[in-house]
Amino acid sequence: MSIMRRLVSILARKKFKQMEGILNAPIEHTEKKLFEIIECQQSTQFGKEYDFQSIHNIEEWADCIPLSTHQSRMPYLQRIYENPDCQALTMETPFAYLQTSGTTGKPKHLPFTVTACKEVSQASMHTLMAFMMADKENPKILDGTLLVFGAPIELNRINGIPVGYATGVYASRQNPIFQRLMKPGKDIFNLMDMDDKMREYAKIVATERITALQGITTLSLALLRRLQNQYGSLLQDVTKGTKHEARIKRAVYDDGKVDVAELMPDLRLFYASGIDTDPYREWIKKTLPNVTIWDIYGGSEGVYAGQMYEDTKGMQLIPQLTYFEFIRERDCEKPNPEVIPLSEVKRGFRYEIVITNKGGYYRYRNGDIVTFGDTDPYTIHSISRKGRVVNLSGEKLSEAHVSDAIAFACSKTSSEVMDYSVIGLVEEGIPKYVIAAMFRERTDPREFVLAFEEGLKSSNEEFRVVRETGALGATTLHRMTRSHFEDVVKSSHIQAKPISLTTDTKVLESCEVLV
Repeated sequence: MSIMRRLVSILARKKFKQMEGILNAPIEHTEKKLFEIIECQQSTQFGKEYDFQSIHNIEEWADCIPLSTHQSRMPYLQRIYENPDCQALTMETPFAYLQTSGTTGKPKHLPFTVTACKEVSQASMHTLMAFMMADKENPKILDGTLLVFGAPIELNRINGIPVGYATGVYASRQNPIFQRLMKPGKDIFNLMDMDDKMREYAKIVATERITALQGITTLSLALLRRLQNQYGSLLQDVTKGTKHEARIKRAVYDDGKVDVAELMPDLRLFYASGIDTDPYREWIKKTLPNVTIWDIYGGSEGVYAGQMYEDTKGMQLIPQLTYFEFIRERDCEKPNPEVIPLSEVKRGFRYEIVITNKGGYYRYRNGDIVTFGDTDPYTIHSISRKGRVVNLSGEKLSEAHVSDAIAFACSKTSSEVMDYSVIGLVEEGIPKYVIAAMFRERTDPREFVLAFEEGLKSSNEEFRVVRETGALGATTLHRMTRSHFEDVVKSSHIQAKPISLTTDTKVLESCEVLV
């Protein structure tokens, strides 16, 4: 065992034991965090305006501090853009602005401080150390290269302070121990052209011993698709006459397609964030049978949950870094919704998440809806965006419904979905849903559609009723001839996210009807 592996194994045991103690007392830790935030931010403009120093319990916090959104924060953000030292939301001056992906509209520019960065690193470290503890072989990822998918660290500047994407900024400030294992550098992070970026990543795969994939998960998936189907010749050209040539020859089939497991035999970790990986698990596990998918949940505003155990579905909240509150899904569109503390959430129910952290977010609605799979420890899954609902006949289909149903269909039919989108439309006066999907291998379209509808009926009673009464037409399946996600990236930006549910029929332009 290398010295680094031995040291990290010791650190992993220490961090995991610490995290288990925190998960055994989550309410105590999340409330402790709230009062730590109140104390350190009471002299900010926001803290003075809402009299932080007079707040002594969580009830007073809920009574005194209004719910916030990006729109309500804009007056404070404008002050920071004009004068970064103004202490509008945090006592610290931001060292960067994080540009969001623009999933819900125009990209935001969010102030990012050293303290906020340290807390993101802590959350990531706890999650990674939990992976290390899950199997005695997992620390072997330190013997190779961690391939990180990142976006530009600096796009422009606002009043002298750089604006960049979170993935690039986070990677540039990683723990030095891990940073020296990471590739590529900012030159490839800064590439905005999807084709150029993927080719550069493929070249690294061809010449390095890859042990982990992390960063922008949608780009990890895009690279796997391209490696399997497009990059055989590129890999051979890059390694011709080198020590890597024999490995590439073993991995590339006669038709130019690639055995990715043979290409990256030491890959153990697929570190996933930003999307629900369940619909892709069947494909990933068959493509990379020795890989463990390990999830972490966060955004530009912070990291909120990470997978601490291999044998549980979902991720555990990280309560020592965020004060959590929640709004019941049925109430989240009300003008004045009831907000409940973490102690009142129930297993099996969906809630909008409300966060307070040291990054200057106070009772902030980040727009995500989560499902609690357990409350001991507090475990969440099926994360989707608020408002992403299609309602053709009263079924109110959400992204979470669709993601779960695609995952169910893949599992039941052993299908490997590489990309997908579900479209709600009206055809000849009949409302219906169309699945547009890219499959790794041939699949029985009728079996897949039946399994998809079975999954929806089990999770959405209204869908079952409108299908069985004929108010909603039968779901159909179209095969993607090219990745729709990659089309979205090319037409927008490198950090775009997949569109799992939509009423936009443009995706069908690159499809052929199966059933």
